[in-house]
Amino acid sequence: MMRRAWMTYAPVCGLIFGLAFRPAAAKADPAAILNHLQATPASQLDLALAQLGEKVDAAGAGSFDGFADVEDKDIMIRAYSTTAKPDQASCRKIMDRIKKAGGVDPKTGQADNPASAYASLFSFPGVDESKIDESYAETVDSMIAIMVVIGQTGDGKGMVCQSRLLSTDISYKKE
Repeated sequence: MMRRAWMTYAPVCGLIFGLAFRPAAAKADPAAILNHLQATPASQLDLALAQLGEKVDAAGAGSFDGFADVEDKDIMIRAYSTTAKPDQASCRKIMDRIKKAGGVDPKTGQADNPASAYASLFSFPGVDESKIDESYAETVDSMIAIMVVIGQTGDGKGMVCQSRLLSTDISYKKE
């Protein structure tokens, strides 16, 4: 008799228990989310930095990752690798790939065109850059710095190298 009563009430108890401890249902309103995001404008700087980060990632092709941000008055390209050997040769190789992807010859530090391909990412249709800066693209190039980090830093085993986009000089530091 007891077993029969349990078999009758077990499904009901399970249903009540399940309802009591399930997470609250999300209030599904995709339109509200999209409206909010569309009303929050991304700046042209945000868009350019995102595109620059994508170009750096593409240059890495899985051997290093990267992103771009702003530090003080510099546009910073930051790349990192956990698989490359943390030495000067590996750091230079990554630095050279980043420069070449931007249309800069790493041996001369000169852009293939009057300005790098990276500078073009900071230009937008309908904007007369000459009203902002007479040599807008060249000024953007002068603002770009690159930092490459290989391995784990903080224990003296990682390698950090830095350079300006339009420079042949690279500084190296074990960190």
